Amino acid sequence: MEDITIDINKVKDIAHRGIRRTSAFMGLGVNAARDEQFKKYQLSDSAFSIISDKLDDKSIAHIKEEFEKWVISNGLTEIVESFCLFLDEVHRSCLLMATNKERIVSNDARKFGINFKKVGVEDKLKTLKNRFSVTSDKEKYLGSINQARNCITHRKGMVGTEDLRGEESFRLIWWAVDICIETPNGEKYTIPEGGLLLQDGGSLRVHFKERIIEYKLGDIVNLSPKELSEICFLVYSATHDIARSVDEYAKKIGVNIVVTEVIK
Repeated sequence: MEDITIDINKVKDIAHRGIRRTSAFMGLGVNAARDEQFKKYQLSDSAFSIISDKLDDKSIAHIKEEFEKWVISNGLTEIVESFCLFLDEVHRSCLLMATNKERIVSNDARKFGINFKKVGVEDKLKTLKNRFSVTSDKEKYLGSINQARNCITHRKGMVGTEDLRGEESFRLIWWAVDICIETPNGEKYTIPEGGLLLQDGGSLRVHFKERIIEYKLGDIVNLSPKELSEICFLVYSATHDIARSVDEYAKKIGVNIVVTEVIK
């Protein structure tokens, strides 16, 4: 047996990097799409032009509207693909620990590693749970988000029979934090952009609430920037669940997990 080092923060950062990229790119893209003064859609250093450089304002507005949708769809894809890479590294780390402690033989570990990379998010989560008791209580949300990503990747976001899985509709499900202010007399207010002034003051109330969007056959999977931001937070939280679960598995079999600061 050899000494092994599992730096859990570096493992988590595989997923976190995708979340940061999505957040930043979505901000840039949505801001550009919604800026009425920004109409420069041609590449300045392109050798030839595919689209006319004399489009009218209505056509440019349509391009910008589709661009915002494209940015958000690609953001969702980035999150899921980064999370998949994170799960691959989690599985590899657990295999290393299990092999080091002679719980799994090397030949099986190699086979397990190859097979794990071939499956999707739902099967990756099931395997981690069954093989190492590594899990998150957000599995159903992660599976739903991955279904949406598959629809976007393979069918350009148009819901097909594959997405319905025998049901009448595909339900995209996640949870998010809802924040409101409750006044001394029991009135509740959501906080608008720019804040809210209450003469008698109030208390912040925070709770988690499920979000559900139903898409029927032929519908287009489409999210708002706020909804994708909420999904970013959910995946971020799930990443910590799984990392904590890895640490518990390591302690169970007598392996020390290293924690270092990740430079962002």
